[in-house]
Amino acid sequence: RNIPIPPAFWDQAIQIIKDRIASGVYEPSATAYRSRWFCVLKQDGKTLHLVHDLQPLNAVTIRDSLVPPFVEHLAKSFGRYVIYTMLDLFAGYD
Repeated sequence: RNIPIPPAFWDQAIQIIKDRIASGVYEPSATAYRSRWFCVLKQDGKTLHLVHDLQPLNAVTIRDSLVPPFVEHLAKSFGRYVIYTMLDLFAGYD
């Protein structure tokens, strides 16, 4: 459940959301999870800033428990090649 927005800021909050939908930042979703959001006033005291609370989503996120390899090990494994790409380095960390 979102934190209630004072009625005086409804129009401005709705306009922010419409702008983000129009620009493609927000898009429709049918997932079971959503982020809560609330508005805070920016330092100018007039405009709103949308804040997303991702704590509930982070609680169900599966964390990667693997440790990335040492850079020295990667350098040794690619040392015998004349040319390698960033894709090779990405595959080494994946």
